[in-house]
Amino acid sequence: MNHHPLEPLIKQYLAEKDITQGTRELYQTILKQYINYLKEHQILNAKTSDVMNYLEMIRKRGSSKRWIHHQITVLKGLYQYLSFNRVRLDLPEAYTFDMMKSIKNERIEKGISKPILTTEEAKHLILYLKDNRKYIWHYRDYALIYLMITTGLRSIEVRRARIKDLKMMNGTRILYVHGKGRSYADEYVKISDGLSEAIQEYLIKRKDKNPYLFVSRSVRSTKPLTRTVFVGMFRRILRDSGLSDTHITAHSLRHTAATINLLRGGTLASTKVLMRHKKIATTLIYAHHLDLIHDDSEHQIEHYILGSEDDSNNGT
Repeated sequence: MNHHPLEPLIKQYLAEKDITQGTRELYQTILKQYINYLKEHQILNAKTSDVMNYLEMIRKRGSSKRWIHHQITVLKGLYQYLSFNRVRLDLPEAYTFDMMKSIKNERIEKGISKPILTTEEAKHLILYLKDNRKYIWHYRDYALIYLMITTGLRSIEVRRARIKDLKMMNGTRILYVHGKGRSYADEYVKISDGLSEAIQEYLIKRKDKNPYLFVSRSVRSTKPLTRTVFVGMFRRILRDSGLSDTHITAHSLRHTAATINLLRGGTLASTKVLMRHKKIATTLIYAHHLDLIHDDSEHQIEHYILGSEDDSNNGT
């Protein structure tokens, strides 16, 4: 089956839905995965049992509860839209009934639901990537992971980052961030010295005209890294560095940054600023690691992981 009747309906659904670009990318990824499943199994008009089988398949593949929760949420939204707009869209009577109504969503517990890297593992990952740079994408991987571990940026924020978002402020290099749920870059994180050097070494090797800070291997592309490419890249990094058994995800690096900041003596307030949380209650997830002391989070995380500048140079 090359085409599925749901594909043009999904396109119209997303066009009419008022969501941010980041959320739209998530919906597109999930719905594309779902459509591919329907095509592979020759399913034209899915039933509740078909969706249940699909969810069981991705569950057996090791998908997290959070990812399954996203899948169910998106599919519920789609079929509710099709049921509500059946007459307007001239759909078959089969769409009169919302077949997702009986499917309960996964319950997501509050707190850190994903594993995080220990300080030793974080140091190993950064130094492994630094020591094994050969091709341009190795320089990209090193700078990208370094950025995520020391600033706590989300993967979508890293993918959205543009070269022009790198600025100097009061003698400190910063990166403006296109934050979660925002349509423009109006927040920023501070870039430590070692990270700044890693980014510059990567950019020097770039010969393309892509405006984004981190790009795919395709020199012709002028678009940001897609979620699919990013996930594949991250899995390769874990495999090559010997950290696959940690079962971390890219988002785990954000939790790692917050936890290490507290472990090295950062305050709950400084961690809230580092994570760019709106409410301190969100930051309290990490409070069991709290030990009040110091500030200047991004630079302190770098020094805590990699040691002194001299030690770092001797180990590379």
